[in-house]
Amino acid sequence: MTKSHILLAFAAATMTLTSCFKEEPLNAECDIEKAYIHVDEPLDMFVKKTDTLATTDQTANVVTFSVRKGTDRTAVAPLFQITPGATISPENGSTQDFSNGGVTYTVTSEDKAWSRTYTVRVNEVADHSPSYDFENFFLEPGRERYYIWTDIIKNNPEDENESGTQLLNWASGNGGFAIVAGNKTPDKYPTAPLEEGYKGHGVCLTTRSTGTAGNIFKMPIAAGNIFTGRFDSESATDKPLEATHFGAGDFCVITKKPLKFSGYYQYTPGAKVTNRKKEVLEGVVDKGDIYAVLFRNTIKDENGEDQTFYLDGTNVKTSPQIVAIAEAPEINKTEDGWNRFEVEFNYRSEIDPVVLANRGYSLAIVCTSSIEGANFQGAVGSKLLVDELHVLVDEE
Repeated sequence: MTKSHILLAFAAATMTLTSCFKEEPLNAECDIEKAYIHVDEPLDMFVKKTDTLATTDQTANVVTFSVRKGTDRTAVAPLFQITPGATISPENGSTQDFSNGGVTYTVTSEDKAWSRTYTVRVNEVADHSPSYDFENFFLEPGRERYYIWTDIIKNNPEDENESGTQLLNWASGNGGFAIVAGNKTPDKYPTAPLEEGYKGHGVCLTTRSTGTAGNIFKMPIAAGNIFTGRFDSESATDKPLEATHFGAGDFCVITKKPLKFSGYYQYTPGAKVTNRKKEVLEGVVDKGDIYAVLFRNTIKDENGEDQTFYLDGTNVKTSPQIVAIAEAPEINKTEDGWNRFEVEFNYRSEIDPVVLANRGYSLAIVCTSSIEGANFQGAVGSKLLVDELHVLVDEE
């Protein structure tokens, strides 16, 4: 056992003994951990039984339920699992009107010193065009350390005054990089806005050094990445491959068969590729990666019940739940500006039209500045610029 481990063990033992002589401190956390709606007949309100559990975006403080079109949203009573000891207002399980937009809930910590405000939405399911322009982004609420991207859908696209609904369908590893970023500004994070994209804004993905702290965890680099889904920053250091929840969330669901995947990119590899031991890999040149994955978004548990499923860094190209993949050709150094790619989806199995119509498939789109970045191999300074991604679907 190392000296640091002995000190940690001693500190833990001391804390345990101390707790025998005085009361435990009150909890200072104030999170909505889970949100769900209980109804006797779930399929009368939801497309799938698993939709009774909300999608919770802890970064943007938004909780979203997706219900069938035509559902009465004037009297809905969400239930919340919150941090032990915390309180929530309006009251947990109280009936609220969600027909005019989101309802604001405030969670207050057990010690009353902290609070966190969430917007809870009950949205009718809606098909949206699988086109992504990276025009809508904002700084992390509260701390403003890094940028977050969202697509927006409008009921009336011609109405310039309509704010629309934020899908909050994009995620990146910025939340994990924040652990080691120190006082870095948002533009120095791995994923940042690109002022001049192919058309309007784009997104800039840069492989960054994680410094001394990253070396301790044998995670010396952080590849720039952006993907549809969620990022779990709490597991980023212990289980980094499982922190990327590719295709997670209601707004990654797709109800029309994908045919082709296209977009624009520029790529510049960094000078030296290193592995997670910081060893230089002589003769190896970094590459970027852009791909889209169609997969079944539920899986049977041991009791035969459907459970929500998403991909992660351990299986994003290998899971048996995958139905089709469309991957851009090998991304090497580019010259003369933007390159366009267009590739067909390669189907591994037949798509089930009934499952498709019932929102049983999700689409994960992934872009990274270092193709082996998930294994902490890549070149610091590798840069992938991406814009105007589009998925052509079968409209018949």
